[in-house]
Amino acid sequence: MEHQVLYSIAGIATTILVTDEDFLLFLDIGDGILRDIVENKNAFPINKPVHILISHGHFDHCGGLYSFLGFLRMLGHRQVVSVYSPEGSNEIQTIIESFLSVYKSSLPFPFEEFRLSHGDRVTITDQVEVESYQMKHQGSIIGVGAMSPIPSLGYAIYFKGEKWLAFTGDTGYHKNTELLVDNASFAYIEATNKNGESNSYHLTPDEAHKLGRLANNYRLIHNRYESR
Repeated sequence: MEHQVLYSIAGIATTILVTDEDFLLFLDIGDGILRDIVENKNAFPINKPVHILISHGHFDHCGGLYSFLGFLRMLGHRQVVSVYSPEGSNEIQTIIESFLSVYKSSLPFPFEEFRLSHGDRVTITDQVEVESYQMKHQGSIIGVGAMSPIPSLGYAIYFKGEKWLAFTGDTGYHKNTELLVDNASFAYIEATNKNGESNSYHLTPDEAHKLGRLANNYRLIHNRYESR
């Protein structure tokens, strides 16, 4: 298995791609996914089962879902497509319901939807499993401030029983973030806030580096646009 960042800027889009000879797996699926996937020689053409794990319902993490499913339909994709999201994530479930209300009768591929909670484990292959971890996140609007908390999950991918990859999604620092990242071979950790700009729903670089040191290796992602 291999993993790479296809794109990640806070407020724009984030998508992490995991490639394997037996499947493709996406961690979040932000806008621009079609351009990213077509330009990636490890992912296109798509002729494998597809697994899409979405951390939460904000547009920069799930905004590419509808177009990606439509793209697979147009291609005549035949392998199963599975979407995993936090239980109670109305945005994601509304996207899925909208897509299926139009295209369910003409889908060439089997479609599965799974709504996950903290501690759920799903089997990808006989050697690959995914475990979900409850994160802490909420949205904000410039000039308005923080909104209410929303369902949010981080994911750990296990290969042959070992924690191979961890992905925080968007979250503040708390005990579950440590449990998620601890002893992972590699971790993708969000770092949206600037240092000195702490809040309960995004990490600063200092907080993200602290988490990263719990893993064997890591990368900070999802920086704000003006920070790049």
